Amino acid sequence: MDETRSAESRQMPNQQQTANLLQALFPPQSAILVGASQSNPNRLDWQNIQPQNVLLIDAKQEALAGIKQNVALASGWQMRNAVLAEGQSEAPFFSASNPGEDGLVPPQKLVSLWANLRPLGQRTCTTQTLQTLLSEPQLAPLASATNTWLVIDCLPALRILQGAGPLLKQWKVLWVRVLLAPLEDNEPGTTLAEIERYLADHDYRCIGCFEENHPRIGQAIFLHDTGDLNTPLAAAYDVLNAEKLSLLGERDALLLDKSALGAERDTLRQEKSNLLASCDTLGKEKAALVAARDEQTKLANERKAQIDALSREKADLLASRDALIKEKTELAAARDALAKEKTALAATRDEQAKLANEHKTQLDALAKEKTALIAARDEQAKLANERKAQLDALAKGTAELVAIRDALVKEKTSLLAQLGEQTEKANALLLTRDNQTLILSERDSQIHQFEAEYSENLARLRLMQDELVKGEAQIELIKDLLLREPGL
Repeated sequence: MDETRSAESRQMPNQQQTANLLQALFPPQSAILVGASQSNPNRLDWQNIQPQNVLLIDAKQEALAGIKQNVALASGWQMRNAVLAEGQSEAPFFSASNPGEDGLVPPQKLVSLWANLRPLGQRTCTTQTLQTLLSEPQLAPLASATNTWLVIDCLPALRILQGAGPLLKQWKVLWVRVLLAPLEDNEPGTTLAEIERYLADHDYRCIGCFEENHPRIGQAIFLHDTGDLNTPLAAAYDVLNAEKLSLLGERDALLLDKSALGAERDTLRQEKSNLLASCDTLGKEKAALVAARDEQTKLANERKAQIDALSREKADLLASRDALIKEKTELAAARDALAKEKTALAATRDEQAKLANEHKTQLDALAKEKTALIAARDEQAKLANERKAQLDALAKGTAELVAIRDALVKEKTSLLAQLGEQTEKANALLLTRDNQTLILSERDSQIHQFEAEYSENLARLRLMQDELVKGEAQIELIKDLLLREPGL
């Protein structure tokens, strides 16, 4: 039975054509979409219905908000956020990695259809029936409409239909999502066979079924058979028959065009074969000419590469010679500068030695003066002792002798201070002389080292100049040999 239905589905018009034909035959006064989705625009095309007579129902509020924002006609539609079933109760609502499979069916049961489907979570919700939802005062026109289309784009559709009750008698077209084959872990109310059996008792018959992306999932269309379907169906049959005759005429014309195109194709194939043979001959001749040209080009490139290499080598040798000459000049300038510095240091050293000698002479004079002062001091002390003996005898001369003694003490202190200053100056001069002598010794060592390095670099420069002369001679010889060869 499923194979027969699948063959019939492939022969039917597509979903858009079917929807247009059904709306032309049975113009809807109202439309109810359960499981609102933007994935199929055919289920949101209700241009001929009053906006207030279109109702969208979905378990996710964000899906309804997205439709109102993105579908121009949806601004006046009525929308309800609800989970529908056959009765009012508490039930788990499952979320899956594919939002199109969210609903009352556990995602684990759908793995046989979608191998990569994963459960993301679940929440407990309160279900209600479609009949209860349509009992709202605002939805009264929908409940009383006699030519209503119901679209159920979720699973399980049978449980929603069972909650419609007597409203099924007022509806005209049911468009429901079904499973064309039961699941391995059967989920009640999901298969086409179950829905057909239930709707047969309510005078509905299936007029077509379209496969979705998965061959086991389909969109089934049911029509309410109220006994007055023969006239519009006959008219639809006449329209389809006329379209069939037109298509047959177009097919015959296409067959004639196909025959003419076949003859033209054979002629073009013969011409193509001739052109290919000519292309092969020309290709062989071209390959031979290209090979000869490549050989000549290769020889010329090799000669050019040799000349370029020799030219680069000569340029490198010339650059090395210039660098050595420059280095020689710099070394000579440095040597002259060091010689001048050496002369200046020698003059400074002599001047420092002269100053040291003068300071030594001054120190000797100070030492002699110090000795004389000491002798004078001793003489004064002797006189002071004599006067003291006299003062002991003479009470009147005591004050005068004390004054003389204090003056001699002050003079002595002054002489000692001068002697200390002169000693410090002499020591500083001796230290400066020693430092200057050490610096001169270090400079003499640096000058001797520089002269040795300069002699070594001069010898190396002479060797490189000899090598440069030899290289230039070799380059001239190679050039003469290359220029003598024929073809250059």
